[in-house]
Amino acid sequence: MALPELALPEQAETSPRIHLTSAALERIHEMLEEEDLLAEGGLRITVQHGGGCSAPLQFGMVMEVEPEVDDVVLMAGGVRLFLAPRSVWSVDGLQVDFVDSPFLGSGFAFRHPRGSAGRSC
Repeated sequence: MALPELALPEQAETSPRIHLTSAALERIHEMLEEEDLLAEGGLRITVQHGGGCSAPLQFGMVMEVEPEVDDVVLMAGGVRLFLAPRSVWSVDGLQVDFVDSPFLGSGFAFRHPRGSAGRSC
C-alpha cells in the first residue's frame, strides 16, 4: 500500500516527510470531526526525547484548536498536522498507522526509519 507523503509546496525542501496510512488518516479525520476541530483545528504530533542518542523517541498525538505561532503546519487529506519546530527533525520519515486488532485493541502505531521508535541522534 502506498503511503501519502506530506509536504507544503512552498516548504518542500525543509518540510518533514510524514507518512499516514489511509486507516490513520480516516481515524484522525473522524476524531477531529467528532470534536468539531476539522475546519480550524488539527492534530499535534508530539515527540519525547529519551536520554542520550540510543534512547528511543516516543511519539504521541493530541487534538488542538489551532497551531502555535511558530508551528510547522502540514496538510494531509483535509487534516492539519501541527509540529513544534524542535520536533521537525525527529518526525522526518515517521509512519503513522491506525491498527484495530481483536487481540490487542485499537490505536495508532508509529514506525520510524531510525529504529523501532526512532532514535534521538
